[in-house]
Amino acid sequence: MSFLLPVAVLLVSAQLPLSTQLQLPTGETAELAADYVLYEPERQVLTARGHTVLRSGELLLRADELSYDQVNQVAVARGSVMLVNGLMAAVADEVTVDVESQEANVKGGLFMQKRGVSPEALFQARTPQELRNLGETPVLMSGTRIKRTGQNSFEVDGLAFAPCLCEAGTPSWRLEASSAEVALGEHATLTWPVVYVHSVPVFALPWLYLPLAERRSGLLIPRPSFSGLNGVSFEQPVFITLGRSYDLTLTPAYYLGRAEKDVTRTLDGESFTRPEPGRNGIRGPRLLTEFRYMPSAGTEGRATLGLLYDFHPVRNPVTGDFFLGEDRSLIRERRGLRGEASLQHRQDLGGGFHDRIDAFVVSDGFYTRDITADIIARENQYLRSTGVLYHRGEDHWAGLEVGLRQDIRWGYGLLGSNTAPAGAVLDKELTPAPRTFQRLPNLTWALPERPLFGRLVGGMKMEFTRLSPLLSRFGDEGEDGRHDPDRLLVVTNPSGTQRDPDPAQGNGLFDASDREARDRVDLLPRLSSSFALGPYARLSPALSLRQDFYLGEVSGRAAQRGYPMLDLVVDSELARTFQFRGSTLRHSLVPSVRLRYVPLVWGGLPPPGASPERPGQVYDEVDAALPVTPPGVARRFLHAVVELHQTLGARQASGARSELLRLTLGQGFDLSRHMPTLGQGVALDDDKTVRDTFGRLTASLGAFSGGGVIRYDPNTREIAQLSADFQVSVPQGSIFARYDDLMGVGSDRLRRSLDALVGPALSSAQRAQFLTAGTQVSLGFGLGIRYEAIVQPQARNESPLSQQWFAVSYGPACNCWRIEGVARLARGQTFPDFGANLTITGVGTFGTGG
Repeated sequence: MSFLLPVAVLLVSAQLPLSTQLQLPTGETAELAADYVLYEPERQVLTARGHTVLRSGELLLRADELSYDQVNQVAVARGSVMLVNGLMAAVADEVTVDVESQEANVKGGLFMQKRGVSPEALFQARTPQELRNLGETPVLMSGTRIKRTGQNSFEVDGLAFAPCLCEAGTPSWRLEASSAEVALGEHATLTWPVVYVHSVPVFALPWLYLPLAERRSGLLIPRPSFSGLNGVSFEQPVFITLGRSYDLTLTPAYYLGRAEKDVTRTLDGESFTRPEPGRNGIRGPRLLTEFRYMPSAGTEGRATLGLLYDFHPVRNPVTGDFFLGEDRSLIRERRGLRGEASLQHRQDLGGGFHDRIDAFVVSDGFYTRDITADIIARENQYLRSTGVLYHRGEDHWAGLEVGLRQDIRWGYGLLGSNTAPAGAVLDKELTPAPRTFQRLPNLTWALPERPLFGRLVGGMKMEFTRLSPLLSRFGDEGEDGRHDPDRLLVVTNPSGTQRDPDPAQGNGLFDASDREARDRVDLLPRLSSSFALGPYARLSPALSLRQDFYLGEVSGRAAQRGYPMLDLVVDSELARTFQFRGSTLRHSLVPSVRLRYVPLVWGGLPPPGASPERPGQVYDEVDAALPVTPPGVARRFLHAVVELHQTLGARQASGARSELLRLTLGQGFDLSRHMPTLGQGVALDDDKTVRDTFGRLTASLGAFSGGGVIRYDPNTREIAQLSADFQVSVPQGSIFARYDDLMGVGSDRLRRSLDALVGPALSSAQRAQFLTAGTQVSLGFGLGIRYEAIVQPQARNESPLSQQWFAVSYGPACNCWRIEGVARLARGQTFPDFGANLTITGVGTFGTGG
């Protein structure tokens, strides 16, 4: 607010407008205009009436009447008071200002932070309502007493604050505080704030910091929550701005953990009962740090570090059970310091060079299951991290990649630690942690296909891959080449299948079928062409060659395997266009036949370095690129796929295009047994010629979109895959669902290998079913409902409902803010987990998630 110094003026006729310059207390000059101005020398009072306007620089004051008492240094603006200072605006019925103390008492006042409008447009507003309607109002405040403490800072008593305004009248919600410190355009610090929704108090805090602009440092809204996994917890995020391109969020938290319960256990035929905490979950303090940066348009990233001191007792990394002492008492040695870290980074280095990092790590394999109750996150078996540096040119792609995996199927430490606490009695020795194989590194050089001469097109891809454990040169898996936490291997003999001890696993020796670190060079050149078969069809032949060279780093043995691949595609297209309700529809049929032939295979996969007489070992998808065969037998093959593609597209009069329907029907064939074998190779007499029959459908029409895949194996007369999903937009909401039913080894992508066109016949009755469905609807009056369920129909001896979410929210129609209560019930829980989320436009979402 600006204040007048004494000015001597004469009485001027009320019929003539007056414009005069005045000296402000700050030393600035202001322009005063009114219908008339009166100065009373005896009382030393200046009064301006009728369309009064006072302007100085970026500040503009409008009122019906403005008076200034020189003796008491009090200025009063009455009637339709409007104040504009940059993008800050205010309206009031009356404002009384004490010039000396810089305090103002406001009646019927509202202070607004504007955006989407220029200060000049705000200056032109003639009425308070016109000023309120201009642009957007992300912040709305009012107060009974205001004291200016700086150029744009104030102390406010009786503050009422709404961070977002979307209604024409009084906001449907607000924050009220007994006092506050406000920095316009920056932040507000509130003492004893209370959240009101339609004049009903719903939430109170002793202190609160709220940003009035993006990227302002301060406390964010706290996050209290309760879960059946970790009991009551409280988090208080702190946001710290580190310049325009960097910020830091610190989130200290404390988890009280679940209450201990009496558990009855049986050991050596004797039962006993004692209080124990839950096997999963945490208890203790935690600090999560998140650092974000975007210093340039081509560089961005996010790094997190979470540290936790866990008071719960340590567990067996294999079984997850607590350790017991000699007297069968629970050993309560604390798990101690645990944590997590992640880094996502993208950067354009210039000159065609780029880098990308996606890294995730936890202190131990149980960490994810202890922190989150979400069933999907808890089922992860590996954390995968990649880092790649690559160069992309017009005629090549070259990259260096490092790929790491952390095995979290068991509770081993990050570097494989599995030490039992002192005094623990063990039934058997703890198994060493698995030595997970990593890509250290992978080098790729690729030439995209380009014209060579005539119709001939060629390309090339070359990879060097080193597969090795991080801290060793062999896996120490034992006789079967697989890690088993119980050190057992499957043995099949005439009496049946049984599991026997595997003494070679984890013995620290390179023996049996231990996988050794392996270096591989993979070459894949390709030549292709395309010819027209008259006006109705196209023929596209291709020839490629996969050649692999292997070297074992421990045994020093080398091996090689190679095979050519002949591809032949014949396709055609029939299309028709027609008009329908002002749109042009195009229907097309594209029949195609694709053949892939591997006539011979030379060489084979390297066997275990310590047991060269055994069959070759498969490490990854390149090693498994040939179809599955009996152990040690290389396989040539001829596969065929016949498909019919149909599409229906629409083009509007405006030129907009959309695809309404796409349907693909196909049949796979394995013709290997009917083709001659060249060189090393074998065709199995019991191979089935006819393989999966499949169909794929996607559709989009108005509010509906969806699709599905079905694969039927005629040999076993079983549906190998059935997947479907849909989403329907309904008034004020949507309904969605996805269903997956997989037989055998999974979907088509899993059933076939890298170079094959069709997968193997089903050899097992393994089945997985998964249904996710839900809805999200707004019911009017700002009320919203969200429900989602995960169903596993094949679940045995337990509820098929593996997890459910139910949420009720409330907020205005413009979603300026929304508060949501969430309940999540997982299978096996007696009571659901509860949480709450608060979303404020321009500020963010705070709460428990879900």
